[in-house]
Amino acid sequence: MSSNHLHGNLGPGLLEEVAPQVFSYVQPDGTWFINNTGFIVGETAVVSIDTTSTELRNRAYLDAIQSVTTNPVTVLVNTHHHADHTHGNYLFEDATIISHIACRQVMMVTGIPDYRAAFPGVNWGDLRFRAPDVTFEGSTTLHLDDLIIELFDLGYVAHTEGDVLAWLPERGVLFTGDLIFHGGTPFALFGSIQGTLDALDAIERQGAEVIVPGHGPAFRGGEIGEVLDAQRSYLRFVQDTAAQGISSGRTPIEQAFATDLGEFDQLTDTERLAGNLHVAYRENSESDYEWVGFEKGIADMIAFNGGALPRCLA
Repeated sequence: MSSNHLHGNLGPGLLEEVAPQVFSYVQPDGTWFINNTGFIVGETAVVSIDTTSTELRNRAYLDAIQSVTTNPVTVLVNTHHHADHTHGNYLFEDATIISHIACRQVMMVTGIPDYRAAFPGVNWGDLRFRAPDVTFEGSTTLHLDDLIIELFDLGYVAHTEGDVLAWLPERGVLFTGDLIFHGGTPFALFGSIQGTLDALDAIERQGAEVIVPGHGPAFRGGEIGEVLDAQRSYLRFVQDTAAQGISSGRTPIEQAFATDLGEFDQLTDTERLAGNLHVAYRENSESDYEWVGFEKGIADMIAFNGGALPRCLA
């Protein structure tokens, strides 16, 4: 079962039943603030994995759920704190929101970030802040009727400090959040390059039949190894590029400009290289690099993008 849910001129969200009563909601084209969500339908209730970025996109996602069931969403899982996965929390009025403790801690500090200057063309709508209600570290288990939904963290920083995966062992479905950008450039400015590589190994060991990433199409079967290897290749390329820059005495942005992206030029959001290099410099044992903060990483991405703000179609 699959269907499209249109919202204004923002394009379709693709709803697909990836396993019995388990649905992915994939929003093309998976670039900045255009993320994936999903939900599991029980006899009387629904569990949602993440929300999305703008008010319109969140209302379209709710419409997609209601096209399948009239059951209320009683549990909402935030896979991490980023706004494209949490901005819609407030619209799930009947839901208890669960996240990693670090996710809630960051959200309580940042609230709803003001992205109007960075992305002036986006209609964010009437957004209201709502933090998770329940937090955990390690793992916890949700029971939706007889179906088990295992939530677990990695025990280390990867995409963020508080990444959570949702695993349905009886359905073979794994929701990864932004540990995977299928078809897009991985983004580790708020996390770790090596941690994301380690996370990909952990994901592969899970043995899922279907993976719903944070951005880009869901994938299954023989595609799983291919997608994970492609993500690994890019992250190792970033590490190697950082090593070259360090040995040459270049700053991260100087190394970005000196780098030929090669095959990775086909990915979306290639300006992320400049931000990712800051993290790779910090993690390289041969470097005396001192962390300059997220703002500098973002400024370098804009510079690497020809001085233009990142393209955001949310």
